[in-house]
Amino acid sequence: MSVEHSSDIDNPTSSSFPQSPEQIAEKLQQCGDTIREHVVNASKCGQSFDETERAVWNLVLKTGFLAMELFTKLQGKGDLGDQAVSESGKTLRRSEKPTDTVVRSIFGEHAFQQYTYSPGKNKRIELHPISARMQLPEHRWSYLLQEFSQMFCVESAFNQAADNLELVFGAKFSIDTLEQTSQRMGVQADAFLDDLPTPKKKDEAELLVASADCKGVPLIKDDAAKVAAFETAKKRPGNRRMATVTSAYTVDPYVRTAEQIVAALFRDDKEPGTQSRKSKKKRPRPKHKHTSAHFPATFVDDDTEVPISGIHEGIAWLADQVSVRRKKLQVIILLMDGQQSLWEVAQLHLGDDPLVVPILDIIHVATYVWEASSLFEKSSEKRAAFTRERLLKILRGEVNGVIRGLRRMGSLGKLKGDKLKDLRRICGYFEKHKDRMRYDEYLAAGYPIASGVIEGACGHLVKDRMERSGMRWTLEAARSMLNVRAVFQSDYWDKFCKQRVTELSESTHPNRNMVCHYTPLTMAC
Repeated sequence: MSVEHSSDIDNPTSSSFPQSPEQIAEKLQQCGDTIREHVVNASKCGQSFDETERAVWNLVLKTGFLAMELFTKLQGKGDLGDQAVSESGKTLRRSEKPTDTVVRSIFGEHAFQQYTYSPGKNKRIELHPISARMQLPEHRWSYLLQEFSQMFCVESAFNQAADNLELVFGAKFSIDTLEQTSQRMGVQADAFLDDLPTPKKKDEAELLVASADCKGVPLIKDDAAKVAAFETAKKRPGNRRMATVTSAYTVDPYVRTAEQIVAALFRDDKEPGTQSRKSKKKRPRPKHKHTSAHFPATFVDDDTEVPISGIHEGIAWLADQVSVRRKKLQVIILLMDGQQSLWEVAQLHLGDDPLVVPILDIIHVATYVWEASSLFEKSSEKRAAFTRERLLKILRGEVNGVIRGLRRMGSLGKLKGDKLKDLRRICGYFEKHKDRMRYDEYLAAGYPIASGVIEGACGHLVKDRMERSGMRWTLEAARSMLNVRAVFQSDYWDKFCKQRVTELSESTHPNRNMVCHYTPLTMAC
């Protein structure tokens, strides 16, 4: 069993308590009595709820440690005899003496001794009988402790997670081990995300939405060089590299008007043609949202390393989600911003399916219209009026008219230099994406036109954890953290943890069946 980096820490250990099962059992019973007596006395003395709760929690931690200590001590030393035969027919020989093993639970460190079995002296050990019987993890921390630790790590920096764990469990935790656990769990989370449970068709909503976006992650200098320059974050380059965040979900149609969309964008309480917020129809909520994040990867094909971009990785994952979740003749909404590489790769993976409806995120359209307003208007009031008028036209299907109008205004206003370049860029953006801007049709059909889900995923999944002050990640650490966060933020965290324990138990202890007839200690009455 491997050992974590830091061990000289003031955590509960086996050496702190009586060693025989009978002594531990007696202490355990005393702890139960102590909790009961403390609660009764606290009630009599008028002790506060908070003070009592804290005292009980400390007693529960001590009781939990004794319970797990008793569990390990009752296992014995795993003596299967001088020799034991595996299912494959291999003869394994017992070690001359038992060896020390340590496992750390959420309550503290538990040390015990067990014999080991190998094909011969100085040969690789193939069976730890007690570890196999208890299905211990390969590494020192218990599965539950690993799970709890990552629930803290996905939300805060590793050092802060260690501090928070100490506050809850009253013990020190190694930051190195937290990071190593994250990276190992990230590999397993990656495989899990590639094979997410498929929701039942009857539980899905009418429209299947596929969305993708890119978000920059700060990497250490050496690892930033491993990622192609074209996947560098545009706005804040340096050592930032792009993670492609993808999301698939279903949602029911929600019919709206152009006026309602503009009112929502400008946060109006009420606009002509809209209903009050209190009386309007409730917006359908997305169902079964599956989200993942992807960095570039390298595959080996005929001994040749083939680099695959994060965008290809992400869109391929998205296409798989569409393939397994799609109902017959179901409309697919492909909703993204104007990043051309996303649309090009999506075309490769999703093809020319007539039931795939490409939609340009209206939020990004609005930012371009607002930028155009600065070329012609100075006051914020006039810029808002300019933007509102043209957004209404775009939402009513008049994209070509807006493009012509902007160009005409540029000519009449005799724009030059940078302003003229900006106007051409904005009009070029609309021209390039106008086939994805048929908003009058989308609104009438009840299709979503704003990628709030994927924008939220970029914020919650990437920015909130990966972009904190001073943070720099290795590529593999960033990949692992995003994988674990994606699973944690899904509806499948419990399923993932259970599946992970099952798979790791089988791979860590392939000879576990050899201990099925082993009889552990019987505690004296």
